[in-house]
Amino acid sequence: MKKMMTYVPFTLIVLGIISIAVSAFMMFKPLGFLMVGIGLFVLAYILVPKGDNP
Repeated sequence: MKKMMTYVPFTLIVLGIISIAVSAFMMFKPLGFLMVGIGLFVLAYILVPKGDNP
């Protein structure tokens, strides 16, 4: 159960990005593509391993 709880914040972030992108697509298609791009950028930034060097 503890291992599963470590993935909860990441899952919530992914679901939040998906919901923002879907709502943007419902309003205006180009805005939806912009939100998908921004969401992928944020997700990549989160997943990149951080180095030990400051």
